[in-house]
Amino acid sequence: MELVRKQGLQSIVIAMMILSLLFSFAPPKAHASDEYDLLRDKWKTMLTGGTSYSTSDTDIAAAVTAITAKAQANWNSLNKTPTEAANYIWIDLRSSSDSSQLTTAYVRIKEMALATQTVGSTLYGNTALIADTIMALEWMNTWKFYATKTSYQNWWDWQIGVPMALNDCVVLLYDLLTPTQISNYMAAVDRFAPTVDKTGANRVWKATAVGLRAVIAKDSVKLAAARDGLTSVFPNVTSGDGFYEDGSFIQHTIFAYTGGYGVSILVDLANLMYLLNGSTWAVTTTSQTNLYQWIYNAYQPLLYKGAIMDMTRGREISRYYAQDRDEGHEVMQGIIRVSQFAPATDALAYKRMIKYWLQAENASATINKFATDASVNMIVLGKGILNDSAITPASELVKYQQFSAMDRAVHLRPGFGFGIGMFSTRINSYESINSENSKGWYSGAGTTYLYNNDLDQFSDDFWPTVDNYRLPGTTVISQTYMPSQFSTKTWVGGTDLFNTYGITGMEQGVASNTLTAKKSWFMFDDEIVALGAGITSTDGQPIESIVENRKINSSGSNALTVNGAAQSTALGWSQALASVQTVHLAGNVTGSDIGYYFPTATSLQAKREARTGNWKQINPRASTPSTAITRNYLTMWLNQGTNPTNQSYQYVILPNKTSAQVTSYASNPNVTILENSGDAQAVKENTLGIVGVNFWNDAVKTVSGITSNKKASVMTKETTTDLDVSVSDPTKVNTGSIAIEINKAATSTISADPGITVTQLTPTIKFTVNVNGAKGKAFKVKFDFTGTTTPPPTTPGTTVIVDNAGTGMTKVGSWTTASTATDKYLTNYIHDSNTGQGTKSVTFTPTLTGSGMYNVYIWWPAHMNRATIIPVDIVHASGTTSVSIDQTSDGGQWNLVGSYEFAAGTTGYVKIRTDGANGYVTADAVKFEPTP
Repeated sequence: MELVRKQGLQSIVIAMMILSLLFSFAPPKAHASDEYDLLRDKWKTMLTGGTSYSTSDTDIAAAVTAITAKAQANWNSLNKTPTEAANYIWIDLRSSSDSSQLTTAYVRIKEMALATQTVGSTLYGNTALIADTIMALEWMNTWKFYATKTSYQNWWDWQIGVPMALNDCVVLLYDLLTPTQISNYMAAVDRFAPTVDKTGANRVWKATAVGLRAVIAKDSVKLAAARDGLTSVFPNVTSGDGFYEDGSFIQHTIFAYTGGYGVSILVDLANLMYLLNGSTWAVTTTSQTNLYQWIYNAYQPLLYKGAIMDMTRGREISRYYAQDRDEGHEVMQGIIRVSQFAPATDALAYKRMIKYWLQAENASATINKFATDASVNMIVLGKGILNDSAITPASELVKYQQFSAMDRAVHLRPGFGFGIGMFSTRINSYESINSENSKGWYSGAGTTYLYNNDLDQFSDDFWPTVDNYRLPGTTVISQTYMPSQFSTKTWVGGTDLFNTYGITGMEQGVASNTLTAKKSWFMFDDEIVALGAGITSTDGQPIESIVENRKINSSGSNALTVNGAAQSTALGWSQALASVQTVHLAGNVTGSDIGYYFPTATSLQAKREARTGNWKQINPRASTPSTAITRNYLTMWLNQGTNPTNQSYQYVILPNKTSAQVTSYASNPNVTILENSGDAQAVKENTLGIVGVNFWNDAVKTVSGITSNKKASVMTKETTTDLDVSVSDPTKVNTGSIAIEINKAATSTISADPGITVTQLTPTIKFTVNVNGAKGKAFKVKFDFTGTTTPPPTTPGTTVIVDNAGTGMTKVGSWTTASTATDKYLTNYIHDSNTGQGTKSVTFTPTLTGSGMYNVYIWWPAHMNRATIIPVDIVHASGTTSVSIDQTSDGGQWNLVGSYEFAAGTTGYVKIRTDGANGYVTADAVKFEPTP
C-alpha cells in the first residue's frame, strides 16, 4: 500500500506542475447551482468576507495584509517539490506521533488557500500558490490523512481539528479541485468524523465537521444529522458539561470554561446555525432559544469592554495567541453572528452590546482591538453596527452574578468589574493538561481579578511575567506551588440582593498541605471588602495573603502612596510598611487608580519590580515562543507567619478612587466589619443599609440580629418600611432546610420565593428555606413593616390567569402588540414602545371564585432593552402594595411578586405602570394562585 502511495506522490508532483501552467488559461469550472452550492458559497463568504468590501478601509486593509503575510510565510517554508523519500511538507511538522502537527499543517494550508481567495490580497488568484496549496492537500491526503489511515495520539485532531480545517480548504478551492480530489478529501473526513457525538464545544465542533462535509458532498442525510446533533447542546444541564441556569459553563466536567470552550461553542454554534438558517436544514428545535439567553446570562457579564475574564479560561490563559482580549473578540464575533438570525428584539440588544464594547475599547485599549483579531467578514459586520446611527450603544452593565455551578462570581459597577475565581469539591483549582498552563497554580484559588480602564492589564503578556506564587486575593504557602486538585471543602458560593449587591465566600483546604482559611468578599457599590479568618497551617513555612499584584507602566513609576506619604518609584524597591491604613496606586491610564483601606492598621509587605519571563515557561508546546518578555509589577501582601493559628486579615478595595478620595473614605468609611472569625464573617454597608453574613458552621449563630442554624450566606437590606432578605446554601450539600431568624417584627410578607416558609412575623421574623437540590441558588423574601397582618383565607378559590389578549385586561395609553419574543406567554404580549412614560398602564383584573390569600405571579418576555425598574401596584383586600420588577431577566416564567389577601370577585387587580421606567415595559400575563 505504501509503495502505491509513493508512486502516487510522483504523479501528484507532475500533476501539480501541469496544473500550475493551466491555471493561467482555464477559468473556474462552472457547477450546477443548487441549495448545497448556495450554502457552500455562503460559508465561503463567511471565510473571505465576500467581494464587495472596501479594500481602502484601513482596518480591512490591515486584515488583508495579515492574511497575505501569513500565507506568504507558510508558502515560503513549504517543501514545494517533495520527493519519494520526503516525509514532510513543512520541516517542523515531520512527526509521525504528534497528531497536533496534522491540524497545524491543515491550518497552514487553509491560510494559503484563504489568501488566494481574499479580494485585495496580493496573492489573490495567484496560480502558483494555488497549485502549491493543492499539492499540499494531495500530499497530506496521500500520506497523512486518508480514508484508510489509522489514527494515533489525540482523538481531537483526527475528529475535529483536521476535518474542520480541511472542509474550509475545500470550500475555498472548490472550483479549482477535481471531483476525485473532493471525493477523496471528503472520504477522509467522513472516516474520522462520521457522526455527531461528544458533549459541549466538542459536540458543536463535530456537528460543524459533519455538516460542512455534508454540504460539500451534497449529503442530505448527514446534513440533517449534523443539524439534529445540535439538539442536545441547547438544553441547560444540572451536572457535567454544558450551560447551567445560573449562567455557568463547564467543560471537562470540573472546569469553569466560558472564556475557553465556551467561546468555541458560541462561535461555531452561531456559524453553523447561520449557515443553515433559511435552508431546508434550518435548526428548528424550540430549545435553541436558550442560546439567546446565554448571551445575556453567560457571556455578557464576563465580557469586560472586549476582554473575556481570565478566571473562566482554563489552560487557555497560557496560550500566547489567545489572551483575554483575543478571546473576548471571538465572543463578540459569535454574538454578531447570532444577531444575523436571532429574533429582532434579541438581535437589536446584541448589536447594542457590540456597539458599547467597540466604543469602550476604541476609547481605552492601546493594543489588540477588535479589528486586529476579527475576520474581514466580521470587520465589515462590526463596522456596520458601529456606524449605524439607529443602534444606540448598550449602557454599561451594572450587575452582581454568582455562577454557583462553576465557583465564580462577578461584580460589575460603573467604571470597573471584579471577578473571583474559586474552587471546591466540585470545581478543580486550575487546569493543566496537554503540557499547558504549567504555572496556573493559584489562578482559581480565591483569586481576584480587577478590570477597569486599563484594558491591557491582562492582555499584554500578563501570565508569563506575573509572579504566579502571588496572585491577588489568594492565601498561600510562600513561594510554593500547588498541584491541580479539588478542595476538601464544600463551602464555596454566596448570595445577592436585586442582582446588584452580593457576597461570596470560600473555605480553603486541600489534601496536599495543611493550610486552611475562610475567605469572604462583600461587594456593595464602590467598594469590595475582603475578609480572611481561621488561617492555620502546620507546614512549617511562611503563609501570605496577597492584596495586590498589578502590572504597572513601562517605566514602573506608577505613584504609590501609603498613609498619604509617597513611596519610592524605583524598580527594585521593596519595604515592610508598618501601621498601614490607606494605600493608593496610580493606574496606567485615566480611570484605573486603585485604593486600599485597612480598617485595622496593619503591617504590609510591598515591592516594585521588573519581571522577565516567556510563554514557553508556562506552555512548552513546540509552537510556543521562548522570546524573553519584561513587564513591571507592584505587589503587596500580608505575612501571616510560619505555622499560623487562626490568623486573619481585612481590607477594602476602592476601585478608581483618587488618593484624596481614599483618605476621605478612611476618615468616614461606609462599611463596618461586624465579625471576622471562623464562625462567621459579616459586614454592614452603612449608606445602603445592607448587611451580609457568611455563616461557616452547622450551628446556631447570631450576627447583628441575624441568626442561622446552618452553613449559609445571608444578606439583608432594611428601610423604614420593609426588609429584603436573601439566603443561599453555598455548600450545595444541604438536603434539608436553613432556619433563619431576624431580630425584627414585621406586619406581613410582601413576597417570598417558592421554598421559603414564613413561620413567624412577630416579635421576631422566622422563616425556613428548603435548599434541597437548590445548587447554591439565592432565595429571596420581602417583609413589610407598615401594614396589618393578613388574616387566613375564609373561602377556597381557584387559580386564575389573566392574559393580555384575554378578558380582564384594560389599557391606558397606546400599547403595541408583539409576538417576536420566544419567551412570551401564549401567543403575544404588549409593550409601551418605550414612549409616554408615566402616561400608560395596564391593569389585570381577575374574577376570583373565593376570598383568601393568593400568590401573585407576573410573566414577561425578558430582554436587555426592557426597563429594570417597573412599578407594579397590587390592589388587595388590605390596601395597595407597590413593588418593582426588572424585565431584563427571569423571562419566560412565573415570577412571584408576593402573597396577598383578596376578596372574591373583581375588586382586586394588578396594575403595571410606566412611571420612571428606564426602558421598554411589557405586559403579558398575571396569575393569581390560592395559597394552601
